Amino acid sequence: MEFFTVSCLRRGRVSVDGLYQGENKTGETLKVFQCRAGLHDVSLECRIGQRCREMTQRVLISGTNAIVPLVIAFVCEVRNGSDHESR
Repeated sequence: MEFFTVSCLRRGRVSVDGLYQGENKTGETLKVFQCRAGLHDVSLECRIGQRCREMTQRVLISGTNAIVPLVIAFVCEVRNGSDHESR
């Protein structure tokens, strides 16, 4: 088995190859996920104000362990619900 975390400033829902795995954080601590070695589509869905945004990365996950998991970093917008988007 391989191990990875999903890093982002926000809390979000993690999916691997379209299958929901759980939240990326427990409190402020990143959760460690497991998968088989290989190429995977890792998605993070987070709420920005009232809208959800889903981001996906295709990642080769191999050569990891539970102590040193692969860190998959996502860049999440940090805005509160009172901000307005330009149109």
